Amino acid sequence: MTMTPSVGTELVNPKAGTRTVFTATAESTGGAYVEVEATYPPHGSKPPLHLHPTQVEEFTVLSGQLDVVRADETFTVKAGDSFTVAAGTPHQMWSSGDDGAVTRWRTTPAQRTGEMFCELWEAARDSDWSPDPMRLFEVISSHPDEFCLC
Repeated sequence: MTMTPSVGTELVNPKAGTRTVFTATAESTGGAYVEVEATYPPHGSKPPLHLHPTQVEEFTVLSGQLDVVRADETFTVKAGDSFTVAAGTPHQMWSSGDDGAVTRWRTTPAQRTGEMFCELWEAARDSDWSPDPMRLFEVISSHPDEFCLC
């Protein structure tokens, strides 16, 4: 049974060096949004290009910096800066700097984003932090309203 996050749920992946803490959930906001504080490791790997068909994402960098690809733009966001990714916009973000990054990340509306994060984390945990790509594909395929690979 997949975990449903609550405020304060922490997902740590020791191999990837990531940490995600839920500061708001679909339940705590009446479905309005889900918000996490996400920690990215220094010199992180670039995630796959993806989009969220019906959700808007807002990011504020709390420390460090993120490299961002948003549609046809490429830019770097530093501590104190914010940016938005509109629904349906292909994007990627990662920390290529020496200090990594910590961000506040809000997804509106919440839909099943929190459950998707938990399922992805569980897939990694259950495979000694090296999940099978097909298992990851199964997870994201079960969340078509929240996530699509480009």
